[in-house]
Amino acid sequence: MTDTLQAGSEALTTDSAVDVFKALLDSPVEETQVEAEPEKEEAEAPEVEAEDSQEEPAEADEADDSPITIEVDGKKVELTKAELADYYKNGLRQKDYTQKTMEVSEQRKAAEAETQKALQERAAYAQNLQKMAAQLEGALEEQSRIDWDALLQSDPVEYLKQQSIAQKRQAALNQNFQQQRQLQEIAQAEQQKAFIQTLQDQQEQLLAKVPEWKDAKKASADKAAIRDYLLDQGYDKTAIESVADAKAIVLARKAMMYDQMIAKASAAAKKVSTLPTKVERPGNGRTAVDQRSSAFQRLSKSGKVEDAAAVFRSIL
Repeated sequence: MTDTLQAGSEALTTDSAVDVFKALLDSPVEETQVEAEPEKEEAEAPEVEAEDSQEEPAEADEADDSPITIEVDGKKVELTKAELADYYKNGLRQKDYTQKTMEVSEQRKAAEAETQKALQERAAYAQNLQKMAAQLEGALEEQSRIDWDALLQSDPVEYLKQQSIAQKRQAALNQNFQQQRQLQEIAQAEQQKAFIQTLQDQQEQLLAKVPEWKDAKKASADKAAIRDYLLDQGYDKTAIESVADAKAIVLARKAMMYDQMIAKASAAAKKVSTLPTKVERPGNGRTAVDQRSSAFQRLSKSGKVEDAAAVFRSIL
């Protein structure tokens, strides 16, 4: 304030100082207010733009969440864009899986058709070989009735001719027999291969139904027990060893376990029947219902024969 008063070239009096303050308090204040208003508007403008920019993503999110109606199996279903995207992806995965499954199935069917065709052709070839062998054997048998010595004396040329025919027929018959043996060997090899594959499939099914048999020791012990059980039931040893059906083995195992359970229950009942009846003295503070309940609880925890006997005693 002192600097302002001394800014002029002359010293200010009291009156001139009043004039200076008056000049400062008049028009400059209005100019300052007028100039401040645009700055305020400019300052507020970015806030409006910021609000608009913040509202746009919200509107976009609302648009993304808006349901879309599609038709699935003749029914209209409303899904959001996110759900529709998941549905589309899952549909593509399912389509790809279905397509691959169909391709594998078609390949398997084609392979089975080729195998069946080869088997039919081989069977037809084997029948032709048998027919040809029968014809050759008949012709050789007819030639065996020739009096070769007489034919040699009477017609040496015919003798040599018939000898050549007989040799060719015998060679053809030997070759025929060799081809039949080869077909039999091929058929036996294929049967053995199919049998091994069947055993593998049945083994997989068996392990799926009896998972504890994945332990080799457990499986060996249980199978030996089943074998003995079936022998006791009157089955032939050869018939038992030739069983390859997983269902039959599982059924035999269940039958054996059931008989074992019945035998244990019978043994426990006999043991209980031989035990003396215990007379409870009055005033012990426990009712028969309490004793029976306690006996059942002990049996459920231990599974011992003694606890089973206690249950029977509480019932009697």
